[in-house]
Amino acid sequence: MILEHPSPVCEFDTDRDALIRPGDFLSKTLPPKCVITFFRTELEQLVRQRGLRPIGQLHAEVLDLTVYGDGGDVCVTMPFSTAPGAACTIEELHAMGCSRFLVCGGAGALRENSRAGEIFVPTAALRDEGTSYNYLPPARTVECHPGALADLCAGLDRLGIPYTPGLTWTTDALYRETPALVRRRREEGCLAVEMEAAAFFAVSRYYDLPLAQLLYAGDDVSGAAWDARGWDRRHGVRANLLRTALELMETF
Repeated sequence: MILEHPSPVCEFDTDRDALIRPGDFLSKTLPPKCVITFFRTELEQLVRQRGLRPIGQLHAEVLDLTVYGDGGDVCVTMPFSTAPGAACTIEELHAMGCSRFLVCGGAGALRENSRAGEIFVPTAALRDEGTSYNYLPPARTVECHPGALADLCAGLDRLGIPYTPGLTWTTDALYRETPALVRRRREEGCLAVEMEAAAFFAVSRYYDLPLAQLLYAGDDVSGAAWDARGWDRRHGVRANLLRTALELMETF
């Protein structure tokens, strides 16, 4: 049944049967646990250091993404970017056998006086994108999977790694983060802004797949002007976050 709405993006179909289903053309060849990282350089280093081998592939017209593993119950790969790409990534990895996910990436800091490299753990995402509305009825936010969130926070506490939990703002429009919207999102309690969390969480909740996310504070969009803060060159932060994600996933 279609829940009608004047705005097409807010129309939701309760029917779970879709015309195209990844399980119809993908086989279950991957292990049950998957770490997803946005850090290509650090992933390539990890593959060399640990001797990981290709065990699968995500295919798109513009690029292919390799899934790596070592024969154990954890694999690691990169996602397709933005909310639609994030949803397709989880759909296809799930069809290939993965049933638990931990995502690590970066985000723009909305909180004033944030430190570059500090870790945010999104507890929910504000749905300022379109993809999540195809998986869940319209709402302002989507919550992180509660079990996965609890496990992630407990794991970080056990390792003594400081983090800040809170709301993140998922947007489709990188170049439309206006000062007024930034102020509004900060007033709503958003700690960070990124382009995938709401879609990751929506697909996770739709299929009841445990999924949580680690974000590091990269660029700063909290002030009158954008401060890049060399966010894309913080290789140490990225490598540590990826190693932490793998260590945590191995214990879940």
